[in-house]
Amino acid sequence: MSWIPAVSKDQASPEVKRIYEFLGENWGFVPNYFLALGRDPQLLQDQVNLFTHVMFEQRVLPKQIKEQVALVVSGINLSNYCLAAHLEILGRMGIDKSLSRKLALDYTSASVEPKVMELFRFADKLTRHPADIEKPDVDRLRAAGWDDAAILETVLVVSLYACANRFSAGVGLIADF
Repeated sequence: MSWIPAVSKDQASPEVKRIYEFLGENWGFVPNYFLALGRDPQLLQDQVNLFTHVMFEQRVLPKQIKEQVALVVSGINLSNYCLAAHLEILGRMGIDKSLSRKLALDYTSASVEPKVMELFRFADKLTRHPADIEKPDVDRLRAAGWDDAAILETVLVVSLYACANRFSAGVGLIADF
């Protein structure tokens, strides 16, 4: 499954089993990402909480846009694990596969609203050149119609997948789908 053995449901402590049960009930399965964290119940719970709060709770950005931003970031980072996951999730949401493939390979060729394309451009710059982000980058998002809450949520999604992409590569995760 990965270069660092995961903790299976059978091997898990009672605390980790409860977290796995939560994932199974709420996500439909336990992703390999979380199985790889099963050695440390607190870290596992913290990661589940972070993903749940950023990606699954309804805030400002629709879930579809958050998933698309995660896909764009994972494509830029060439994260096989996360690319497979987001392509699957977007497919389950009814998003056209050709659109999702374009977002993964070359988001600039995708046919999306200009407002959404501006989010993708920002996510791209934050992913490739985080030290180069400046106020005019944020101002362009505001001019496109995004408020500060949506901008903050976008930054959180990009940051979460900077971590997830590197974690999945670093431990050699095999795609769930």
